[in-house]
Formats: sequence, C-alpha cells, structure tokens
Amino acid sequence: MKIRLLFIAILSCLPLVASLADQTDDVKAQINKIKKSSQYIYAESTAPTETDARHYAEEKLYEEVNAWVATQKKMKKSSNFVVNNKKELWTTLSMPRGSNMFRSFIYVKKSDIMPTDNATIIPNNNLPAVEETLKVSLPEAVSTIAECTLYSDMSTKVKQLKAEGKIKNYARYAALSNPDNCYLVVYNREGKVVAVLTPGTERRNVKTNKPDSVKNYSGCGAIGFEL
Repeated sequence: MKIRLLFIAILSCLPLVASLADQTDDVKAQINKIKKSSQYIYAESTAPTETDARHYAEEKLYEEVNAWVATQKKMKKSSNFVVNNKKELWTTLSMPRGSNMFRSFIYVKKSDIMPTDNATIIPNNNLPAVEETLKVSLPEAVSTIAECTLYSDMSTKVKQLKAEGKIKNYARYAALSNPDNCYLVVYNREGKVVAVLTPGTERRNVKTNKPDSVKNYSGCGAIGFEL
C-alpha cells in the first residue's frame, strides 16, 4: 500500500541551488558523495524546465521513501510520515543545438523520516529561513559580462567576446529568434545594467541566484547572447 508522505519544512527551508555552467566539479562531488552514503535516500530527474525536473524527481523520491519504509519494521505499519530537511541541488546541463536541460537532485536523510500517526504537526513560523548555497562557477563569458555596470561597457565586452569566439551570437531582445536559448543582459533608460538572466522559460538572476524574469524590468531593454 502506498504511504502518504507529508513533507514539511522544519529546521531548514527547501533551497534551490542552480548552476549556470555545465555540471561543475563541486556539484558532481556533492551528488556522488550522497549517492555513496547509506544515510540518504535520493532521486533525480532531467527535464527542459526546472518545474518539470523537480516534479519528476519528487515523484521518484516518494517511491524511494516508500520502498525504504517497507523494509523498516518500526515504520512500515504507519500510514503517514514526516520528512524533515528535504534538500535539492540544481544544475543546468548544456545540450546540443543550444538548448538547456535542468537536472534536479533531491535527497533526504533516513534519520529525518519519522512516523506521525496520532501526532499533530505545528510548524514554527517564527524561525528565520535557513538557506544552503553551493558555490558554482559561471562561464567565463557570463562572468565577464555580469561585471559590467554600464551599457557602453557591456556592449563593448559582448562584441569583444563574439570576436574571440566565446559567445556564438548576440542581438537586441526584439531581434532574437529564440529568446529562451539566450542569456539576457537587462539595462535601463539611464544606460545602467540592472540584471543578467539565465536562459530558459524560468530564468534566474546570475548575481542573486534567485528566480527572475524580464517581466520584472518594465521599461528596460535587453541584449541576448548564446554561448
């Protein structure tokens, strides 16, 4: 019988850690360490969007938790479980033809899985959110452009990187044939660069590593470029 799982955030929030480069050595090392440890249950999925990758990975994680619980004498008779401290690692995988895929790796410690029959769960809303970050390196071209604060400097850098073959092409947002494949450099009417956004339908701000969108920059222009 399928066990219904109640996932709540206790002691930590559910961090999303996104990589703007191909799988970095740091991400690979952390994932491999978790896979080799007997302390964790994990699942992973790769999909064209972050939402789909997370959804598929969570479904697999539920199945893995159910399978593990079925082997535990003290737990298998319980119909509900709380899983604390569920964590997630994100990587962006560069694929052929300029497209990107998102890889979601979700894991929990076995010791954080507890039966909750006849128990009432009351989350502590007064606790501050705790975020875990995984440092990943940006592609050199993206780092270089992200350092620019003025449109004039950014424009010069983009042209230089194109001449050096470090970016494939660039154009103003309105002229892009497929904006979702491009990093976007957003600038305001005063000629200041206000954001650099990752490719994809669900973009992230490369400086804050948080979800962001061109819709948040009304009245601004943007230059798109592909690596």
